[in-house]
Amino acid sequence: KLPTSGPGPFVHAAPSRGGFGRAHLRMAAAFEERLRRLTAGLLMPAVQAQELAEAEEEPLRLSDREIEQVFIDHVPGVRDFLFRGKPGLHSLRFMVSVYKDGLQGFRGTALQNHLLWCMRYVVHQGHNRIPGVAPHLVEVAEAFRECQAVQARAIERAALQLRNVTPDFPGLLTRFVGEYKTLALKMLAAERLAQGLATDYDPMPTHYENRLTADLGLALGANADDVRMAALDDHARKRFAPLAGEAAAAAAARCRQLFDARAMLQAFVAEVNSFSAES
Repeated sequence: KLPTSGPGPFVHAAPSRGGFGRAHLRMAAAFEERLRRLTAGLLMPAVQAQELAEAEEEPLRLSDREIEQVFIDHVPGVRDFLFRGKPGLHSLRFMVSVYKDGLQGFRGTALQNHLLWCMRYVVHQGHNRIPGVAPHLVEVAEAFRECQAVQARAIERAALQLRNVTPDFPGLLTRFVGEYKTLALKMLAAERLAQGLATDYDPMPTHYENRLTADLGLALGANADDVRMAALDDHARKRFAPLAGEAAAAAAARCRQLFDARAMLQAFVAEVNSFSAES
């Protein structure tokens, strides 16, 4: 197991008087410099999780009632889920529609069939009551309270996890780092909105986050799946002007500053320490 206490980057003892205190400060400064260099080395195009395989074709097999029942059986309170809290817009009927016809916002794109087959696969797994399927159905159902960009990510993530589609260890590690790049992009979006550099009236600024992911993702090495999906977000294209040139470079530099390398390392240590001989 990796150490999570004692001298080192994860637990900092208070500096004492004399030589030990000065040595501790030098170690802390050296570690901060290593974090800076690590961030610079990770947030670049060469460190990017590549797109995972396309979903296999999944035929339509269930009736409207059967589709609804899958979610009713696995997702508490799903009958009351509303799209963005709007009365009368029940999420359950949209789930049925997407199972049958796919996400309207992705029609005519390279992801149309991929997302359709992902949705059907998740629902079929629920219909077959596969062990462990409930959390994935909950995640998908919760996403249907929000826009199609959120729905698409939840559907794809659930399907890939249920299919146990995973890359090799370097790929897993790169994808793990990519999750913290996504978090940094979310922080950047929130900061820019607060500064008035863009305006998004949605409670969850997914479309502005997608605008930034599409514009900065390649330079930062964001997960290729996320960049591809963000680039297909029609609302992001129509609502927000793209960042380019010096503006894009400045935004990417700020995103690197927001990237929390320390939290990423702590999460990695916790993940490794959770493994056992049976893992």
